[in-house]
Amino acid sequence: TGVCGRPGTASPPSSAELQSPTLCQSRKLHRPRLLLLAEVGRLSCEARRLGTGGLLPVGRGSKAPGFQARSALLAWGFLVAALGENRTPGTPGRCRILPPTMSCHWAPSPGPLTRRRPWSVLPLGRGAPPLLTVPSLCFGLQTQPWRKLKSMVHWSPCVVSFRKRYPWVQLAGHAGTFKAGDFGRILKKYSPGERQCLERLACDALQPFVPAFYGVVEQDGEAYIQMEDLLCDFDAPSIMDCKMGTRTYLEEELEKARQQPCPREDMYDKMVAVDPAAPTAEEHARRGVLKPRYMQWRETLSSTTTLGFRIEGIKKADGTCDTSFKKTRQPEQVVQAFWDFVDRDRRVLTSYLKCLQEARVALEQSEFFKVHEVVGSSLLFIHDQTGLARVRMIDFGKTVPLPERQTLTHRLPWVEGNREDGYLWGLDNLIAILGSMLGE
Repeated sequence: TGVCGRPGTASPPSSAELQSPTLCQSRKLHRPRLLLLAEVGRLSCEARRLGTGGLLPVGRGSKAPGFQARSALLAWGFLVAALGENRTPGTPGRCRILPPTMSCHWAPSPGPLTRRRPWSVLPLGRGAPPLLTVPSLCFGLQTQPWRKLKSMVHWSPCVVSFRKRYPWVQLAGHAGTFKAGDFGRILKKYSPGERQCLERLACDALQPFVPAFYGVVEQDGEAYIQMEDLLCDFDAPSIMDCKMGTRTYLEEELEKARQQPCPREDMYDKMVAVDPAAPTAEEHARRGVLKPRYMQWRETLSSTTTLGFRIEGIKKADGTCDTSFKKTRQPEQVVQAFWDFVDRDRRVLTSYLKCLQEARVALEQSEFFKVHEVVGSSLLFIHDQTGLARVRMIDFGKTVPLPERQTLTHRLPWVEGNREDGYLWGLDNLIAILGSMLGE
């Protein structure tokens, strides 16, 4: 029938139909084309392929202890109608799997099952091209946003992935730090400090604002932290990395560099690339810069010292990438960068402002935040053309616990020895700038 939770019968498409342009338009999916028709809040179940005993993952990732959802997955190869009733994530759901030849498109008038436009099901090739994404359907009094099923659908001889096919964009940091994972997850090179932080944050007031932690895995003899892919719910997202705080180096790093003074040619080259006049005559002569000198010089260039944050990079939905913000120091420059980033969309900017305000409340309530020096951490801004926008805290490799009984305000100026990082001061300034852009 093509209606939520209602299985239907049909015949397999012919080989000619499978090669038709209607089925092959998508650049995101391999052939055969998939359709999703679902009313899903947070679906997490496994449908069992009848007659084979094989498992067909229908949806994963729910953090809720149970769910109530009905969904129908239409694929060129299988029709899966998975019904879930108060099931624990990962337990089998009842299902029927049939090979359909139907495509779905919007009908122009309201129907009996939805307060919006219903689905109309047509024989293959007679209607509009199949749709990959659909808005939420309304049942009863509550509307629940549906969640794309991040799963693998196996149909011999093809393997079709519902996972988005995009490279994970690393705007800052060391190249090669990340690897693609499965089911809406990414792998990051193992850091014991970051692992410890993510484990503790999972039980803290900041939990909604950090990536979910899924443990440690090993690939090719190397350990990786497995965490939530923050981009998986977005279509062609635009991304901004904002480094928070008034410094991006630990006090221990500064002291260690002083104890082992060694002119660094690579840092000299980086300094000259930004400002040829920055090195002293002595540094020019030896073509080397000491690390403490370079670290402190670098912070004075950007808004890190003037505003308590700096823009590291922006990647737009069209694929363009901009990391030329090393000399962005003044609020006016930050305003221009943000307007550029959101394409002057006030709706997205309003969502970001709300996210930042909520994050500030959580930070002020967080027990973890009070007793940790948070250095080198970023806020990741993500939005897409649908208006969906989120802000998440990332990068905890330099987040370290304070000595016992010491706490930080995260707003006082840094003086060597007090370990203040200026995180909240920077967030206050960021909120004030976005508020001024919206006239608030």
